[in-house]
Amino acid sequence: MNSILDELPCPSTYSRMLLRRWQRQAKELLKSTGLDAHSLLQQTTVSVRQQLQILRNAKRLAGSRDWALEFGRELSINSHGPLGFAAVSAKTLSEGLDVFGQFVRIRAPYINASTSSSERNLILRFDVDFQALDDLEIPMAEILLQVASAYVVAVLGEDVSSMALCFRHGARGYASRYSRFFKGSFEFNANFNGVVLPASFRVIECPLHDESVYRSSILRCREDLQAVLAPDDVVARTHHWLAKHFDQIATNHSAISLPRLEQLATELCVTPRTLIRQLANKGTCFSDLRTTQQLGMAQRMLDDARYSASEIGTLLGYDNPANFARAFRRLTGMAPGEFRRRKRSE
Repeated sequence: MNSILDELPCPSTYSRMLLRRWQRQAKELLKSTGLDAHSLLQQTTVSVRQQLQILRNAKRLAGSRDWALEFGRELSINSHGPLGFAAVSAKTLSEGLDVFGQFVRIRAPYINASTSSSERNLILRFDVDFQALDDLEIPMAEILLQVASAYVVAVLGEDVSSMALCFRHGARGYASRYSRFFKGSFEFNANFNGVVLPASFRVIECPLHDESVYRSSILRCREDLQAVLAPDDVVARTHHWLAKHFDQIATNHSAISLPRLEQLATELCVTPRTLIRQLANKGTCFSDLRTTQQLGMAQRMLDDARYSASEIGTLLGYDNPANFARAFRRLTGMAPGEFRRRKRSE
């Protein structure tokens, strides 16, 4: 594992939960971590290296191949901190899944996630190859899919027969037990680990939606994400910095100045020329990333009846409604008004 990523911080919540499970075997659980039971209980974070070692030790202590299923069932929304609160307070199921896609790394920096949507499906994918997990890949997939499927059940209720859970691994000797831990159907030897739902579920409203809780939780998630982004991941850092900037518009309901490359360069302690070169080496540029964030926020704000399309353009830094409409059409293929009407009809 990369030594920089190795020392990134993880919340100690999951490690403390494992310690409660194996309290009498604390020394074995914490072997090779440099931690003891007292220090773990006092710490709010552990390193990636320490958390993965604790998971490997837990696997050995469990002595059964399905230990991750039992552990995943213990995880509640409270276990996931601001990520959990942001997901359950989101307006729609799609926005809640996006929370997992954007912020799963604040709870597990060694996992990447993403969401995608097509005419048929809404998909949440977990990338367990982001860092080599080796013997932990299958247990981690089982835990992640329990967390994601539990969230979908919380939104939809018990009838989730349309949900498919995809596992990259084959059906193991204990696969018959999956129905005790998961709702929906299973697909083994799939191309990815993740949850697949009908596209029409995008607009299903979350029963615990609370806009103020959602916005405050998202801001907390963005603050936490800053600590676990790799220093050399300039695209992710730019994306995160811009997203945090535009989130302030939705939170404060007021216009703020358009973010500039020079500001980000100062934040990252590099020169503007160096930042331009680093982004170019990744095949992108600051203005493209900024436009993507602008119009992504526009799509969310168009779902809010308090704003007219022209007000949204002004809040997002466009000097006149025509420029906003043209930029929005380039990204989505439709005018802001048409996008709003379609969302409402859905």
